[in-house]
Amino acid sequence: MLPCVLASLWFSKGGFVDSEGWRVFRLQTFEPAAEIRTEPLFNMSLLSGFYILLGLYSCHSATVLCCSVFVGKDEAHGGMIRTKRANSGWFEELKMGNLERECLEEKCSYEEAREVFEHTEATDEFWKNYDVKDHCASNPCENNGLCSTQNAESYTCLCSPGFSGRSCEQAMKDVPDSCLHDNGHCEHFCTEEDARRNCSCADGYYLGSDGQKCLTQEAFPCGKVPLLQGGGAAMKDDVRSRVVGGVECPKGHCPWQVLLKYGQKGFCGGVIYKPTWILTAAHCLEKLHVRFLKIVAGEHDIEVDEGTEQVIQVEQMLMHPGYVFKTSDNDIALLRLREPIVYSTYAVPICLPLRDMAERELWAVSKHTVSGWGKRSENGPTSRLLRRLQVPRIRTQECIESSNVTLTSNMFCAGYIEGKMDSCQGDSGGPLVTRYRDTTFLLGIVSWGKGCARPGSYGIYTRVSNYLQWIHQQTANSTAATH
Repeated sequence: MLPCVLASLWFSKGGFVDSEGWRVFRLQTFEPAAEIRTEPLFNMSLLSGFYILLGLYSCHSATVLCCSVFVGKDEAHGGMIRTKRANSGWFEELKMGNLERECLEEKCSYEEAREVFEHTEATDEFWKNYDVKDHCASNPCENNGLCSTQNAESYTCLCSPGFSGRSCEQAMKDVPDSCLHDNGHCEHFCTEEDARRNCSCADGYYLGSDGQKCLTQEAFPCGKVPLLQGGGAAMKDDVRSRVVGGVECPKGHCPWQVLLKYGQKGFCGGVIYKPTWILTAAHCLEKLHVRFLKIVAGEHDIEVDEGTEQVIQVEQMLMHPGYVFKTSDNDIALLRLREPIVYSTYAVPICLPLRDMAERELWAVSKHTVSGWGKRSENGPTSRLLRRLQVPRIRTQECIESSNVTLTSNMFCAGYIEGKMDSCQGDSGGPLVTRYRDTTFLLGIVSWGKGCARPGSYGIYTRVSNYLQWIHQQTANSTAATH
């Protein structure tokens, strides 16, 4: 009956054309779903007539051809059925393209991604960030340097003491004063121009007379905890103490953290960037209307009015134009406030790094801090008190292999392989920050993960250093269109 089927298929002109120019038909039988591939399109007009005639003749005289022409089922299927993945269900190919099944739960091919997006342009954009190569596989760092894949095009080496250079190839005695050695002795940012090292500072700071130290005259400069200025104790939390896990962030010790509320319900976190601008995750804003959205700065205990809270209406939501809900790529957004936050001991902006500084210096810091009011266990209630947790960043390739997740170059992993401590539902949009030389910088935004604190899985964060230009452009243009 196969020729009869082919004849009817040619009459119907059904199926779809795959990336090699074959027309593919899916047949539902009592066997697992089968796919029939015809000749490439340039032979279609010639072969269509042949198949129609063959089909009609075979339908008319099947009893004559059954023994002399048809081969056994196994042999016939061997030439006509596309091999499916070993762990796929019988009827997976009958389902519509599903990105989570095809490309997030397991590695997918370009053709499978094309079936999901249906358009070449959208597929190419996804594939550019999806197929992230492990640039550390060739061990490019010399002299026992540690390699870290930064994005689809580059890697960074954390050099052993006494060595410097992109691949740790130079001994310090051979290296002039440069940004590769101790950040050029700059307190904040180091750049090189015309073979000279230049120091600069974050917003609100100015360079001291020594050309290295960053000073400020502002009462509440970015990245500083007012309660710790003047002899206060720095964070000494035990990272293994029982966000999931972690400890309470003492009131005023995470002053850049804000709570997002929709109506009267808190649901996500955010971080203060400027008096009228908040950074958060794009996925937090899905299907929300701006008129019901507020932020709370100076919050600590969500069940008690402590007199330090500032509740401010959101005027505008700006989700990154490249945000993809299915993959969580470009999971970052800005909120413009109707009124400015009044900076205080309990409401202070975070500092943004330069990209080079983030990838060269901040990545090398052993622990980073994530905070929020999220669930204290995967199936438990949210926390009434703001909590924080110190986590190490994990190499991209190690995260992919351990967690079996798909990452783009706009994401990074942090957490513990044994689980127990992680960001969780409700922490989304909150900050992952890094303290560097007594100033705290924003490195990531809580994005997604497999459950919460599951063994073998890590938290996934948006790589803020990839969006610095976008952030500066949007916050300089307060008339951008509302989403």
